[in-house]
Amino acid sequence: MITQITEKSNIERTERNFIKRQEIVQQEFSSFLQIQNEIDRVIQISNTQNLSDHLKVLSTIHANDSLIKNNWYQINNNKIEFTTSKSSTNLESTIKDFILKNDSKSQSGRIVQDHENFFWRLYFKSAAANGTIVRYGFDVDLKSLQSYFSTVGRDIPNYAFVFDEKGTILYHPEVKLLKKNIFKLTNLTSADTTFINDEFFGRKIAFSEYLKLDIIRYTKRLNVKNTNWYVSANSPKEIGSENVNSVKKYASLIYLITTSILIVFFYLFTLFNKKAFREKAILSKEKNKLLLENEKINKEKALIQLQQLKEQINPHFLFNSLNSLYMLIDGDTAVARKFTLNLSKIYRYLINPPVQNIVTLQEELLFIEKYIFLQQTRFKEEFVFTINNTDDENVLAKKVPYLAFQIAIENAIKHNIASDENPLVITIDIHEDEVIIINNLNEKQNFGGESKFGHKYLESIYKYYGKNDFQVFKKDGKFTCILPLIS
Repeated sequence: MITQITEKSNIERTERNFIKRQEIVQQEFSSFLQIQNEIDRVIQISNTQNLSDHLKVLSTIHANDSLIKNNWYQINNNKIEFTTSKSSTNLESTIKDFILKNDSKSQSGRIVQDHENFFWRLYFKSAAANGTIVRYGFDVDLKSLQSYFSTVGRDIPNYAFVFDEKGTILYHPEVKLLKKNIFKLTNLTSADTTFINDEFFGRKIAFSEYLKLDIIRYTKRLNVKNTNWYVSANSPKEIGSENVNSVKKYASLIYLITTSILIVFFYLFTLFNKKAFREKAILSKEKNKLLLENEKINKEKALIQLQQLKEQINPHFLFNSLNSLYMLIDGDTAVARKFTLNLSKIYRYLINPPVQNIVTLQEELLFIEKYIFLQQTRFKEEFVFTINNTDDENVLAKKVPYLAFQIAIENAIKHNIASDENPLVITIDIHEDEVIIINNLNEKQNFGGESKFGHKYLESIYKYYGKNDFQVFKKDGKFTCILPLIS
């Protein structure tokens, strides 16, 4: 019975992990196809005069993604515009040939490979209300995708690979296996890719070409539009069953040993009953105290992270930024481009928080400089920011809590009145062991109760790292925030 229950539990667990891994891989590949919606949106808000500029901005944003290469666009039958330099001399002619073969489709893709490159080439075609045809495309670097996937779904105890109907490996955690034929490397055959519908999957025991041990392999069709791909998730084969007689023999032996130990244990327990209870009570009290403090810290972290998440996707902030961008596009194209890139990098930083909730001083400075640029673009005369930086690389390599600068500056902006006549002056001074952020006070009246989520979050992080010199205080008409550097 133990053997049967263990085996059933193992199968259910590996199947759940397979579904999780398959969903992650499918979601990541499908995310590239969502760019069609972005293109349609750009066409809707553009006219004949500014359509090319808007497409160039969109293409520039995509070019910042390390996975996207050779991104281009074409309006009607005009010249194909490349956002970045072409990776090969014949790329333009290759793209023209690709357009010719797929011009009847609104969305298409194929695998492109040679001795050096291995890409998933995507193509989108959309039409404006006035009949203008927009063609947009780019290559997804499948080698770079391997590095990206290594950071996704680390908590799932399996690995996955993706292959097409011919068996060509499109993604694999072992880079050297890319472009090879999975049917020649494993016991998978083309028959294993035949399913009644997309919900069915295959299961077999195999020897891993990657882990070099026995695994349980699940294979299923990868539901990515316009592809005929398959995903295979592989888990190490756990011992799910044993010889029943061996189980009975060892179970009897364990029973006898356990019974003997229990008899000895209770005999000793009787002798040292009072002392044991006293020590247990002390230990229990200390343990409960530690657990309570740990739960409090975890709760504060969870609350601030939830608050940060809400602020990160706050439509008010995003819409204000987009409105500012809209005003800049026709008035100052260069600033508009820089504004767009900074906004993109800010959100990339916000949606990828570090595991330990601390980052280097240099990373936080690069982020806050982009954040300050957005604020000063919107409020040119109302905010005055000064950063007194240092060239000492040892200082820049030290750590601060994630978003510490943003919390300090956001609190200053939120709690104070700023105007052209009386601007809000914020100064960031970098010292060897600490960062001091100071702003003048012109506090808003009847602002309401302060949640102090930000300060509690910073205080909990510093306590976790044994730092007790984090301070915030008001003095002489100024508000000061002292952030100790973590070595």
